Amino acid sequence: MTSSARHLAGRLDAARRIAGSLTRRAALHEAIGVVRGRDGGTAWQADERFRACDGDVQRDAEVARVAAEVEATADPRADPDWGG
Repeated sequence: MTSSARHLAGRLDAARRIAGSLTRRAALHEAIGVVRGRDGGTAWQADERFRACDGDVQRDAEVARVAAEVEATADPRADPDWGG
């Protein structure tokens, strides 16, 4: 592999990590919004639920669980943006 190919591969890897991080962060903030809408309270209080998780893996699992709960109860006729 040439130096420029290694450089490009490194940049592509960094771009993938950034995209993954942004996707996880967006999912977290969507889950915080769901918890706020359902339970009330402030964003800080809703975020506490996810900060209490033991590490990123557990937090990501809780975010996914909240998203799955929303998807399971969503009514596509009530929300034209819903893609389920």
